[in-house]
Amino acid sequence: MKKLLTSMMAMLSAGVLLTQPIAACTGVYVGKDLTEDGSVIFGRTEDLEQSHNKTFVVVEATENEEGAKLVDEYTKFEFELPAESYKYFAVPDTTPEWGLYYEAGYNEYGVAMDATTTTYTNDEVLAVDPLVENGLSEGIMTTVVLGHVKTAREGVELLASIIDEKGSSEGNGLIIADKNETWYMEILSGHQYAAMKLPDDMFAVFPNSFFLETVDVEDTENVIASADLIKTAEEAGTYVEEEGMIRVADSYAAEIDPGSISRYWSGVKTLDPDAEVSLDDTEFPFLHSTDKTITLDDVMSLQRNRLEDTDYIPADNIASATGGQVVKETETTEGEEAEVTEGEETEASESEEAEATEGEESEEAEATEGEETEVAESEEAEATEGEETEVTESEEAEATESEEAEATEGEEGEEAEVTEGEETETTEKQEPEKPENALYPIGNKNTMEAHIFQIYEDMPEQVPGVMWLAMGSPTVSPYLPYFGNINDTISAYQVETNEYDPDSFYWAVDNLLTIMLEDEENLKPEIREKILAIEKAGKDKYEELRQELITMYAEDPQAAAEWITEQTMQLAQDAFDQIKDLEAEYVEK
Repeated sequence: MKKLLTSMMAMLSAGVLLTQPIAACTGVYVGKDLTEDGSVIFGRTEDLEQSHNKTFVVVEATENEEGAKLVDEYTKFEFELPAESYKYFAVPDTTPEWGLYYEAGYNEYGVAMDATTTTYTNDEVLAVDPLVENGLSEGIMTTVVLGHVKTAREGVELLASIIDEKGSSEGNGLIIADKNETWYMEILSGHQYAAMKLPDDMFAVFPNSFFLETVDVEDTENVIASADLIKTAEEAGTYVEEEGMIRVADSYAAEIDPGSISRYWSGVKTLDPDAEVSLDDTEFPFLHSTDKTITLDDVMSLQRNRLEDTDYIPADNIASATGGQVVKETETTEGEEAEVTEGEETEASESEEAEATEGEESEEAEATEGEETEVAESEEAEATEGEETEVTESEEAEATESEEAEATEGEEGEEAEVTEGEETETTEKQEPEKPENALYPIGNKNTMEAHIFQIYEDMPEQVPGVMWLAMGSPTVSPYLPYFGNINDTISAYQVETNEYDPDSFYWAVDNLLTIMLEDEENLKPEIREKILAIEKAGKDKYEELRQELITMYAEDPQAAAEWITEQTMQLAQDAFDQIKDLEAEYVEK
């Protein structure tokens, strides 16, 4: 996820733009030869912060006027629309002024897309091929692809052509799939990229770094790469080859941060406990083989993983994990001002975490009294454990446990100064010192939604599978199944408010998460048990629904779509009603 608090502004320089994020999304892929039911499985956690609303909607097909354009309101990237845009479903943000961030979904031709995990490029490459300020970004990417391609390969080729012409404003990793192929793509710098068709007999876990290993750019059947992929790395002096082929990550990646290492390690070990990976590793293979059969439940456990059954505790909730008091939002007296860079808004939720250099804890952004603060959709509020955060112009910001990054009104990148004649006082509840065994988990508190795709050989080409969606944090939210041809979603998924709304699925889950984090050791097991019971209702009915859909689709695709929409909306409404009951139960406690 690509968003950045203004208090953690990125430095404006060649290759380092205001859109460069700090992220903690984690992707996963499992080839069909490894899964229990022969389906291809892939998915991702979308991470930024608590109290950041997400919705789940169906976008109808449209006829476009000649010359019509799709415009990213934040980056000003433009995509000229073809005569027709296709129907699809997706999981948008609710602040389009900062980017759409539709993130994941299926379109009417059976193309699935999951975008993106934020990735980071080394400085040497960026000096040769810098990022492009108004280039392609995560905020618009899913909308561009799902609305306008009929196969996964077309999706990769469309992104490639856009990057060739307009460039990219950030590094990203993503998956595009259909019934026949699953592609993984890494956008490496301003104009360089590489994509490969994923194998059926391997699995992958990919947090916020580049992971592609040896790529044969001559194998155009299985690889799509930029024309200057090798040349750019050679000019940067970072080119690494093996057997005459480029090693992509070794040539392009910045140093991987500890927060990504911990998620890589815990994710791989969740899917294969016998895997030979450790926290001390310095090499991180992309594809893994295993003799173990991997199930849907295994992938759900990966996305919920908070380091259970290990010697480690989650670094995003140290106070609760160590018996201390959970840090609340910093309180300031009237007159203290936190500034926003011109053209940007900042969102500082109570539980938001901007993870910075190793051993440092999160810091809270504040805003002028009465001013609404929102996170720029194209930026990231987190610097994962071990990452350094740079601030604009003359300021060097370290996000230490007790420091606050503030800026004076009307000035960019400078520390907040108290209005003349006013005195600022700050009271803050301190977290305990970070223990050595605290690691950043995949199932962190900043997950805004998590999704898992399954694609089957026995399903229709235009409806090849399902997307399991956990709205809000899957720690306290059930996964529910949505097939690619649904026509609508329940109203609780479509609430667009940016503050708590009792009618919203997201906000009910977010409230429940906040309650759980206050006493994680005791509340997480009992809330999890109740969430899994809600989830079980959908799982128990799932295969029956899937088989009936296959049969009905063969006879009447439109009737099949209407039927499966009704079925999944009923499952969702039942789940939401039970979530609301849980919320009320724990609020009363």
